[in-house]
Amino acid sequence: MKLKKVIILIAIICFALPVSAQEAENNEVINISNELGMHAGFTTGIGLSFRHWSGKYGVQITAIPLKANDFQFVSAGLTGLYSLTNKKYTRFYLYLGNHLLINSTYYNTYTEQEETRTSYNVGFGTGFEVGRKVRFTVMAGYGGYNITDAQDYYLLPTIETGLYFKLGQQ
Repeated sequence: MKLKKVIILIAIICFALPVSAQEAENNEVINISNELGMHAGFTTGIGLSFRHWSGKYGVQITAIPLKANDFQFVSAGLTGLYSLTNKKYTRFYLYLGNHLLINSTYYNTYTEQEETRTSYNVGFGTGFEVGRKVRFTVMAGYGGYNITDAQDYYLLPTIETGLYFKLGQQ
């Protein structure tokens, strides 16, 4: 009689575990949000910035083109984001940033001689943001600066910052 009760108890446990695991998996909420703001970073870009979060993964696009008679400046950044924790008012994440910088200067207006400097920066590190609808973010890590030039590149710590406004959340 005891053997029969033990077998029934084991059978109930074996059938109940997969059912509860499936329910927990289906109750997972995916957080999708879009943010627009200003960003300044050595390895993530300078200028207007757009962020899209889809669950734990996010992408950030940052750019600003400036042009005048005697100079041209373009900053373009593309950053991958991975969220470690996401609470109501805070988020802690990892980032991998790419930043292309083009700077052209006309130093003689009569002969229109132009000097163009292009640099490509890459960096990785951690980020922290605080706020609900308006989010202030600080990112710190390690970066490679001007890495396309074998003679003149640098490996240094980096800091990035931004201010974002949440556009929507599902």
